[in-house]
Amino acid sequence: MLLFVSCVGLAGVASGQTVRTWTSNSDQRWSRNANWSGSNAPNASNEIAEFGTGSQLNPQLNANNYTVRGISFSTGAGSYVVGDDNGSRTLKIGNGSGGFIENLSGNDQLISIATLQFQSSATISTSGTGALAISSTLTGNNPNLTFDATSDITVSGNITTSGGTLTKQGTGNLNLSGANSYTGQTTLSAGAIVLQAANVFADSGQISIFSGATLRLNDLTDIIGGVTGSGAIDFGSAGTGQLTLGAGTSTFAGSFLGSGSLVIGAGATLALGADFSNSSLNIILDGGSLNLSGHSLSIGSLNVSGNSLIDFSASSNSVLQTNSLGFANTGLLLTVQNWADAADYFYSQTGYAQGSAPLDQVQFQGWTTSDTKWQSYDNQITPVPEPGAYGAVFLAAGLAIVGIRRRRQREGVQPDGWKQQ
Repeated sequence: MLLFVSCVGLAGVASGQTVRTWTSNSDQRWSRNANWSGSNAPNASNEIAEFGTGSQLNPQLNANNYTVRGISFSTGAGSYVVGDDNGSRTLKIGNGSGGFIENLSGNDQLISIATLQFQSSATISTSGTGALAISSTLTGNNPNLTFDATSDITVSGNITTSGGTLTKQGTGNLNLSGANSYTGQTTLSAGAIVLQAANVFADSGQISIFSGATLRLNDLTDIIGGVTGSGAIDFGSAGTGQLTLGAGTSTFAGSFLGSGSLVIGAGATLALGADFSNSSLNIILDGGSLNLSGHSLSIGSLNVSGNSLIDFSASSNSVLQTNSLGFANTGLLLTVQNWADAADYFYSQTGYAQGSAPLDQVQFQGWTTSDTKWQSYDNQITPVPEPGAYGAVFLAAGLAIVGIRRRRQREGVQPDGWKQQ
């Protein structure tokens, strides 16, 4: 018997679609019709493969090019492992209206079919207390994937959906550990994306983090094109987390949490959209630009590994405070522009000698590197002479004027230039 539905307990079901429920407790083959309700194995873009209650065996896809609208683990489903018979099968998911994978149950589910090929954009979700793990490669022709997690969703397979986007919704975590190559926008609307391996994003990928959402590096490293938004970037607790911005301008107004390093690479600019303070954050300028944009930035250390730029902003006052300043080698230069005396401030809690490293590698716009000094009384790095130096200059100038006048008087020259008769 076929089951046509217009409204059932499956989140992805719409009118005119057919639910095929796995019923077998003696045979694992997906292709065997008798293993499914209605005695028909699901293999159409309007059919849904459902896994429900009972003591059924774990199904195995045993042929390629099967197609379903979606996969659903129903509310009362036990734990399933949906795999394939030889580790190389492909299941097609979705149609012109979209596709889905959902876990509505309170039990954990695993999909280990080698490849899930999305025929359209799709939503992968958990709405119960059970988690969902997918070890499959997720592929397709630019499908946009939305992960809506109440309980955690873990994707350990590679996401190779070309220019398709990835959106994270829901309060749960999306755990990623694959060598993902999709290049579409990654949007964190809620919850967290958690790295379970290094380099889970494409190097050119752009990430947007909404307020309340978090990108958790989990003490791992990654390179991305850029980041925007007002959410949080959490580096982890071990100090090994590192995020590299590789290109373009990243305007970020969120927060930096944990302990780790933010690298601004060649051709990349980080423009602050808010004040930041994290003494466990290390910023590495690797040929990029840091635009303070009228904000205050307080960090643990500032290191320069490529010729780089700090812009204090010409239109508003900015403050940069670091515990220490360092360079990878003596041939590098840090240029400081749009800095104004008594308006902008560059502080280092560690003192350095004028004319020596690292100060002889810091050049303020309009000055030379030899002018750069560290003031012990306020910890400021500045090219402007200290007030005491100003006094010495004025005193020397005054003494010089007095000396000239006395010499002229001895020569009989009046102030107006005429000699005495």
